[in-house]
Amino acid sequence: MTIDDPFRWLEDDGPNTSLFEEDQHRRTLEAMRSDPNWPFIFGQLDRLTRHDEWHVPQIRQGSLAFLRRPPGANQSVLQYIPAASADAVTVYDPGSLSSPHAIDWFSLSQDGRYALFGVSAQGDEWSTLYIYDSVHKRLLDDTIPGARWASVFMPPHANFFYYTRYPVDSEGGRQFYSQRVFRHELGTGLEEDTEVFSDPEVTATFTLCGSSDGNRLVVSTHLGWSRNRLAILTLDGQSIPKTVFEGLSQRMEPFWHHHELYGLYHDPLTGDAVWKWDERGNAWSTVFASPPSEPIEAATAIDSGFVLLRMKDARYQLEYLSHEGDHRKIDLPHGGIGTAQGLSSDPDENTVYFEWTSFDQPLLVYAWRIPDETLEEWGEHHEPVDGIRIWQEFVPSTDGTPVPIFLAQDARRRVSPGPAIVGGYGGFNIAYTPVYSPGIHLWLKSGGLYVVASLRGGSEFGEQWHRAGMLERKQQVFDDMVSVLRHLSSRNYSQPRVLGITGRSNGGLLTGAVVTQHPELMRSAVIGVPLLDMLRYDRFLVAALWRSEYGDPASPRDWQWFERYSPYHHVVPNTKYPAVFIFTSAHDNRVHPLHARKMAARLQKESGSGHPVFLRIEPEAGHGAGKSRVQQIEEEADIWTFQFRQLGLEPR
Repeated sequence: MTIDDPFRWLEDDGPNTSLFEEDQHRRTLEAMRSDPNWPFIFGQLDRLTRHDEWHVPQIRQGSLAFLRRPPGANQSVLQYIPAASADAVTVYDPGSLSSPHAIDWFSLSQDGRYALFGVSAQGDEWSTLYIYDSVHKRLLDDTIPGARWASVFMPPHANFFYYTRYPVDSEGGRQFYSQRVFRHELGTGLEEDTEVFSDPEVTATFTLCGSSDGNRLVVSTHLGWSRNRLAILTLDGQSIPKTVFEGLSQRMEPFWHHHELYGLYHDPLTGDAVWKWDERGNAWSTVFASPPSEPIEAATAIDSGFVLLRMKDARYQLEYLSHEGDHRKIDLPHGGIGTAQGLSSDPDENTVYFEWTSFDQPLLVYAWRIPDETLEEWGEHHEPVDGIRIWQEFVPSTDGTPVPIFLAQDARRRVSPGPAIVGGYGGFNIAYTPVYSPGIHLWLKSGGLYVVASLRGGSEFGEQWHRAGMLERKQQVFDDMVSVLRHLSSRNYSQPRVLGITGRSNGGLLTGAVVTQHPELMRSAVIGVPLLDMLRYDRFLVAALWRSEYGDPASPRDWQWFERYSPYHHVVPNTKYPAVFIFTSAHDNRVHPLHARKMAARLQKESGSGHPVFLRIEPEAGHGAGKSRVQQIEEEADIWTFQFRQLGLEPR
């Protein structure tokens, strides 16, 4: 394969690239905003996002902290409810600042007194760490830059905490690698912080998990998405870290319960299990094991046992295991068709919280108070969308493997074959399952069919399912998606002339690959914050972290994989490509905007179909997290205007 890269100049963030971006963004907005349906679509999305949105709380010693977006607000605020109180205090409101800011993450100290949280600007995710003292009801003067994706642990009744951060040089410059673990004493400067843990592998990242008594800390060293190691530190300042788990192709998520260490163990051969660490015997033992095809997505400790979030056939199940051996399940809506996440508990209480959403259900937070047999809503109630039919099918892929898909349609507006959109992701061991979206809501109520494809590369059937869609097997993810598109046509649900696809990030790679490999199967494609030049992807921003998932272009073996599917390099002159809408953001610090720029330029030059190719660049946002409500609905209004127009459906 001859490597032709005529738009490499768009990798540079220079003045010519800025002019290119400005021109592309202007033309895209002009095309979308001049559409007579845009005001209606924007108005509907605005209406559907003005509700009060609560997220799952973190609980320590009766105190709660959680993110909440009040009705009509542009950003979520961090709120805190002290123990024995029903009144929430707003700890931090990024909407009060003059420039766009967002809360990226938060954590409570073990005694519930302090809330530690990260705030970034313009969606760049380069968090600065802040500390709220609930006793004195104020923010402390301590601030720590470089706390990107930070993990923190603050022992009970302590004036210090442990945290992760990236290096920051004397001029404020940022580094994307070499994360480390530090100890910070309240009231001191950053220069006095002590480094307590690091790893020679510069792409390693860390997660901290401390015991409730504050005496021990487990550091999880992540080496890609399929393996990690665990080390215990006794927090007396004298002992050296003790490695208690070394995953060669396995990983372990630690958690503490009654001063004992447990782990959620993931193995591609034997499946997932809950393990317990025997400190005297220096060994792990199995508490509960799940079959390889029924993964445990999350586990948390409560006073009387454990709560597990499991999957079966890509549907969610919530289960309770008591110390006495009692095992019970609780029913989730639609038989588990949807998305459950954020499992949260205080290990000294018997309540677990989690988030639930589906095609027809805006985000809810549920509380399960053991031993009750029912779920209780916590926070704001949201009625489900009425009249939506939701069902599951299995599609044979190219190798015969059944791939689950979830379909949704307004039961009163059945048109076959009719306009349909398929979304997919297929990577990084992330389950891709139905969620509520105002845009999908509008699409369904207008008579469209929406499909979520749970492709290989995700976590829906465990680590084997993940590995079946990574590295040299990445093409299988694209083949799965192609099989889904053909299935929709063969079942007369839709036809290529009214069929669209959509995907973001790794899902943007998916949609880019399907567009270049099978442009005849769809009429439209939305490609969001994508990876598209896979021959050079790892040279930019944090992308070297993803070599364990995709491979290393510097390796002759891996180079051959990328040569076969890199979407940017497989754009062929005069090919009849579908209409394409590519979007990215100027401050995306995960996936560099160069991928979107280069792909848009090449498709605009080479496509022989006459269908439009649009590029939208949000000027004050990042990869997605931290976008304001208005930014989100403007972007979504542009995307859905494109889809409605290209697929011939009238929004209503």
